[in-house]
Amino acid sequence: MNQEVFVTAGFTDITPHRPAILGGYERRTTPFRSVADPLEANVLILEDANERSIIVTADLLYPGELLRSELLGTLNLSDEELFLCASHTHYAPMTAPSMSRLGSVDRSYVSYVAGRIATLIQSLLRIDQPRNSCICKYQEGLLDHSINRRLRSLRLTRSGLSRTIGIGPNAEGDRDETVRLIRFEGIGGAPIAIVWSYACHATDFYDLTRVSAAYPGKVRARLRDKYGNIPVLFFQGFSGDARPPFAGLSREARVIIARLLRGPQFRLPGKREWEGWSRGMADSVCALTDAASRPLVIRTLRPRRIGIPERDFLTDGSGNQALTWHIIECGDFRVAGINAEPVVGYRKLLERALPGKILFTVGCLDQTRCYLPTDNMLREGGYEVDGFRSLFGFQGKFREHLQDSIIGPLRAASEAEPSLSELGSPADTQA
Repeated sequence: MNQEVFVTAGFTDITPHRPAILGGYERRTTPFRSVADPLEANVLILEDANERSIIVTADLLYPGELLRSELLGTLNLSDEELFLCASHTHYAPMTAPSMSRLGSVDRSYVSYVAGRIATLIQSLLRIDQPRNSCICKYQEGLLDHSINRRLRSLRLTRSGLSRTIGIGPNAEGDRDETVRLIRFEGIGGAPIAIVWSYACHATDFYDLTRVSAAYPGKVRARLRDKYGNIPVLFFQGFSGDARPPFAGLSREARVIIARLLRGPQFRLPGKREWEGWSRGMADSVCALTDAASRPLVIRTLRPRRIGIPERDFLTDGSGNQALTWHIIECGDFRVAGINAEPVVGYRKLLERALPGKILFTVGCLDQTRCYLPTDNMLREGGYEVDGFRSLFGFQGKFREHLQDSIIGPLRAASEAEPSLSELGSPADTQA
């Protein structure tokens, strides 16, 4: 039976107010110097008569197991109810304590973030809080703001010069330049919330010592200029091998030497350069909302979590590195997130495994465990296969046919249970 889905949304500031180490780069050893722009957590709650999904997107590198545990305990939620993901900004305090090389964790900041998010969610769940019937509009378009970072080039190795895979600008490599956006509006047309996604690491800002939401924050501000002070949720797409395109020569001697030893390199952008790039992205995303839209039916909510035991995709692991798909189906659209950083190629794999609905793919959920390379990358090596391991505290080796191990459980679950889109006629259930 199709059931109407109601929507509530809100956002809260999570900008740190005391010194903390920013997460994302091993070479940071001192607290941030200042705040360039605020950090936020944005929340969207979907409810029908039987189910509830609380979607939280936070301006963090990864949420981490500590933050998730505090939210579940404080709010008395089931695992299926809380969809918790990060924008993957490299300019926020670290909240994942199991990744100490990527930044030390100030547990008081984790508790502060958990408290701010929990208070917001509690206010949205109050009985007297109005639940909104809404109209849902979907739009998508193309950007040109990322570049693949897996580059095969001539490098100096211990065995001499050889062509190997390393991190470097690869204009011919895979990218997913599609922006996907849902606008939730009240029956009268007033905006309730916007959800948008893009597959590009939020690694770059012009100052490594300052707090910033990076490009997701710039886009959020631009959308609010147009639609008012509404929640704007960002889903970090499958971007394990895609990042901003700031590359080229640098005057720093160490960068010049690195280029000679390891091939073309990325570099930190200047302020004017970053502002122009991020402003162009924000303007393009905002302009997309004026394009033709597709109405979406949002009926009958169905959240679920599908586990992938460590033994299914790893050999010689530590025993605590299982992966979890978190799926939310809601009428015409589906959200599929995982506690990993899949490379761009996994987007197409999911489209084939989960056809029939608008699909949002999301990385950087919960305690993010690892990168997810494709099968052909396993043979090539590189950062996404081996290089990330020490930074993530990740043990074991990926098994052959990794793609089947990761996608197979989703495909099996989809084939075992009827698609929600088949349970009723969209023509009869338009919200």
